[in-house]
Amino acid sequence: MEIQKLFESILNSHTEKKVISYTKKLIKKCSFNSGECASNLCALTYWLYVYGYEDEVIKLCELTHDVEFPGKGMFNVWDYLLFMWGLEVCILKKNGKNKEANERINIMDKYMSSSPLTGQAEIDRRNRFTYDFVANEDNIKTSYSNSLANEYRLTALYQLIGYTYTGLFPNLLKEKEKVESTIENYISILKLVK
Repeated sequence: MEIQKLFESILNSHTEKKVISYTKKLIKKCSFNSGECASNLCALTYWLYVYGYEDEVIKLCELTHDVEFPGKGMFNVWDYLLFMWGLEVCILKKNGKNKEANERINIMDKYMSSSPLTGQAEIDRRNRFTYDFVANEDNIKTSYSNSLANEYRLTALYQLIGYTYTGLFPNLLKEKEKVESTIENYISILKLVK
């Protein structure tokens, strides 16, 4: 499905304000060379997941599979696409599609490993990602509004989901039970945003 048609379909079939807002932004402009566009696409994908629309999440992720790596946006774009692919991995695994999930993980690993970091530096980078590092709990607690706290919850999900289920970040796997409990908590709060 062409990307604009998919956005129009999403816009016409949803009433959730966050979904509508991000979809309208993407209808106006969606470039895989723009960090802003990639950020909006990632946010839309995660909001759809929060509301339970996994089929649309998968369709949006599939639209990014042929984006040339690294492209003009480099990791300004690719961090968001990798977060989306991590969410795709989570959904695929949940639905017993382990072969497809592992294929996506292998591509993610290849792209992440091609960062300017090499060898031990890349291993160290991945080991930095712990529950405390990605959960955004301090930012959520000190937020001056519920809206800002919810933005922190959403962006925390990018790594809590997008990195944990890939198996590429060992410390998140060690804390998987805590990660999953926090994911459920954040999603239950974010679902209330209409």
